[in-house]
Amino acid sequence: MKKSRADYQRRVYQVAVLVIVLAAGWYIRANSKGLLDSRISKVVVLQKAAVKTPRKKTISITAAGDVMFDRRVKAATIANKESWPFAQVASYFKATDLTVANLESPLSSTGKATPEKDVVFQGTLLGAKALKQGGIDVVSLANNHALDYGLGSLQQTTELLDKEKIGYAGAGASKQEAFEPAILKVGDLLVGFLSFSDVIPFNSFPSKTAPGIAPARDKKTVSLLIKALSKEVHLVIVTFHWGVEYKDYPTGRQKELAVAAIDAGADLVLGTHPHVTQGIAVYKKRLIFYSLGNFLFDHYKPRTGESILPQIDMNYKGEFSRARIWPVLINDSGQPSIAAGSEGQRILSRLKTISGKYAPLLQDEGDSLTLIR
Repeated sequence: MKKSRADYQRRVYQVAVLVIVLAAGWYIRANSKGLLDSRISKVVVLQKAAVKTPRKKTISITAAGDVMFDRRVKAATIANKESWPFAQVASYFKATDLTVANLESPLSSTGKATPEKDVVFQGTLLGAKALKQGGIDVVSLANNHALDYGLGSLQQTTELLDKEKIGYAGAGASKQEAFEPAILKVGDLLVGFLSFSDVIPFNSFPSKTAPGIAPARDKKTVSLLIKALSKEVHLVIVTFHWGVEYKDYPTGRQKELAVAAIDAGADLVLGTHPHVTQGIAVYKKRLIFYSLGNFLFDHYKPRTGESILPQIDMNYKGEFSRARIWPVLINDSGQPSIAAGSEGQRILSRLKTISGKYAPLLQDEGDSLTLIR
């Protein structure tokens, strides 16, 4: 009788524990779903279990550089509505599974300009709709303009991005938020997205309680975050805001961070900030674009009005099979379009020159360059 009663009590205890675990799991999923919904542009990702081999074996990714919705771009967008900014390139964005860009301005109507900064941006509220209509799926916020108008402006930006179901990473109300990745699902293939900046204004260093952008200063932290994310997804895309403005070649620091990111598990490294394109590199069968240059950006120098638009084909293991690189010309109002003829050839020729030892990998297709592994 005592044995039977003990067995009964043990079973009751086991059932109670199971009920508590299931209830806790339901509560976490129910309360996290809204947050995850707002951080993912394609399909919500809820599981963090071991990543299974996907049915979708390949993915195509388009990568655009700096996108800024202030100054002449702002005026033209307001005058011509949200379809104007990417009207000439939207078909290229939508031709691939995923499109990435660096959002170089907040999209807000609130806050005050940081008085000590010489250049501040505050883009139009139409910017989020323009990104969506253009076909951009996820943006980096880790840049030196994310907090130009303070935390309230950044939060309004993320709210607009959430509304349009555009993913983002790289800035937040605390260091924890700034380090959060965006996780996207293309078919059943999981893509993780992390953004860091090596260019940090005085008002943008995050802490446990202060807002900021995700710093790239601590290489160990960057590597640990990439490594952790790589265990939850099939592919990891990492963007860095780094380097020296208007310089053709990457610094040693850029090269060091790119190699560390790939060693930690990054499958594609994209750079911004110099406002001109820099060369490409290949490391461990992974592609590095040191600077994608301007993209949607008004400009005052010929070189800052020339850019590139890479379209990269990768397998689910992170190895690229092919990359096609289109030349881009930006008009005076900041609108990008694919460059043709001698203008396109000039842009592509420059990319080959500044890519150094990797230039032989770039095959001339007339209107574009193709890189095949």
